[in-house]
Amino acid sequence: MKNLLTTAAVLGAAALAACSVLSCAAPGNSPTDIPSMRSAIVSDYPRVDGSTTTGPLARLMACDLLNVACVWSAPASANIERTYVPDPAASTPPQTASTITGIKFSTTHNAYVNLIEGKTDVLLEARLPSPDELAQASAKGVELETHAFALDAFVFLVNTNNPTETMPLTTLRDIYAGKVTTWSGAGITLADPAAGIRAYQREPNSGSQELMKQMVMGTTPMVNAPEMVVQTMVGPYNALGGNPVTGDGGDKLGLGFSVYYYAAVMFSNPQVKMIGVDGVKPTSATISSRAYPLAAEVYIVTRKDAAAGSPALKYRDWLLSPDGQRVVSKSGYVPVSTSGK
Repeated sequence: MKNLLTTAAVLGAAALAACSVLSCAAPGNSPTDIPSMRSAIVSDYPRVDGSTTTGPLARLMACDLLNVACVWSAPASANIERTYVPDPAASTPPQTASTITGIKFSTTHNAYVNLIEGKTDVLLEARLPSPDELAQASAKGVELETHAFALDAFVFLVNTNNPTETMPLTTLRDIYAGKVTTWSGAGITLADPAAGIRAYQREPNSGSQELMKQMVMGTTPMVNAPEMVVQTMVGPYNALGGNPVTGDGGDKLGLGFSVYYYAAVMFSNPQVKMIGVDGVKPTSATISSRAYPLAAEVYIVTRKDAAAGSPALKYRDWLLSPDGQRVVSKSGYVPVSTSGK
């Protein structure tokens, strides 16, 4: 992304108690620092990577720093993720537009590996590093610093024809531990009282799977069910909702999980709905107040050995500043500066 230097000319101008991760207080920034911070980032833009769900924010940050009008993309079909793109109605230089649309993230685990191996400078991540990633960092003598910059939430999904509206967290944990296997056992009345729950999972080290282990399961092992593993963020929607228009192929007995930002902002399948946990539905308000029990921080991650004044640390400091938090709010995330901590 060093070509943002050329783009600027065209325009005229994130806790985990482990030795390999440091959760640090946010750096202090004076409002008078903001213009120089923005200029420094644009002139030497860092290599940014991260989770699928933080990709739109990274694009919006670039749009804001480069003073480019951006809008949400209109999906070509109901099965396409939304992201930010330069406003087609605005006059944006082609090179600038391609720079912004070229921001594509390599998913949570791959992004951590890239940072550990020095292939990228800074991450926007939906979770803290997994045990596997910590082990890889330790083996290479790398320490990671994390700063929470926004709030998201871990959410559960069902087919819209399933009457479930909320479940106790303990029941959800028991389902994924293999202790509760039927909908009636979970307290949900269906026409067939013996109807089994098809509990979908994600692949190991994916952002959603690791959040499931960290936030829901804790020390309780998840049932080993390789036949229920679905790939990518779209996987649970395809399994639960089937055809986004007709619902054909949707699993009315299925249960899946995702994160709120993806489910509410980035992707839509009208055959899939989010359910509440312990009687609280996930919304921006309940996540901000932390009334929803599975609110989760989103992190900006850098290496501890990043040099003072490096592009990665300038980018981090700006994101944590009031100006950066303004962009976080604009993206649809809940900024940490306004959450009910």
